[in-house]
Amino acid sequence: MTTLGSTVQIANKSYPVLSAGKPFAWPRGNVIAVCPIVAWETWPEHLGTNKSHQRSNRPGLPPNARWPRDEWTVQDHDYAEYEGIWNLLDMFDRVGVKATFVCSGASVERFPEIARECERRGHELASENYIHEYPVVYSLEEEREDLRKNIAAFESVLGHHPRGYISPGHRPSDNTLDLVAELGYTWDADFMVCDEPAVLDVHGKPIVTMPYAHISDYHAYDFKTYPRALQDMLTDEFDHLYALGVAGRPKMIGYAFHPFLSHGFRIKPIEEFFKYTRRFSGVWHATRLEIAKWMLESYRA
Repeated sequence: MTTLGSTVQIANKSYPVLSAGKPFAWPRGNVIAVCPIVAWETWPEHLGTNKSHQRSNRPGLPPNARWPRDEWTVQDHDYAEYEGIWNLLDMFDRVGVKATFVCSGASVERFPEIARECERRGHELASENYIHEYPVVYSLEEEREDLRKNIAAFESVLGHHPRGYISPGHRPSDNTLDLVAELGYTWDADFMVCDEPAVLDVHGKPIVTMPYAHISDYHAYDFKTYPRALQDMLTDEFDHLYALGVAGRPKMIGYAFHPFLSHGFRIKPIEEFFKYTRRFSGVWHATRLEIAKWMLESYRA
């Protein structure tokens, strides 16, 4: 690897980097990995109330509101299962790209037919926690039990343990990575310090860490960014990382979708981006599990 030393600091803890000191390469001589990720989430019951700290495109309710919940916010998020996730699945089919879905266990339980359809179409189903609550509000035991409940949901509906994990809101606690290893995960995407994966020794267990995504559809939420600008951002980032890969420093690029934001005007520019990446040689369109398997086969000490 080219950017990490023999140890890395995460949440005030030091972890050995098993892949340190080894020249990094993607399989088959590829120079960049393109790895879309879909955050399919179930929201806490306080969504749409003034108690909620979940992301919304609406201001809080006025102090004299007689009703505690903004129903528009709730329905805005419910778009995910009615339309958004199907828009995404069809788009991925058109461009021939397999994505990694990071799902709340509650989403898998509530909509088992959607979860199974994602896998039927060849996508990876990894996980967040059971419901979209930030790990930083949990004690060690609360976070452990939440993840156990999440794993049980996957095993009940899909018949397997989720292999990968990302913290809701990118807010892991000081315990999260240790719990990811303890509870049998293979990869973690809370790792944002560089543009390539690494293999860490987490209390004797190898965990593949990798960046989530520096660009997401949240950049075009509430019309703060014109959706076409996301295509420009992704293209510029791809060109930069591709050039590094050609120069001998292979990298990966992610983009984060949220099904509740996956209206046509937001996903069409990203579809054009995927078509753009198809023009280049040396591009690996990969799921996060494919990356994790490659790392463990090639860079585990």
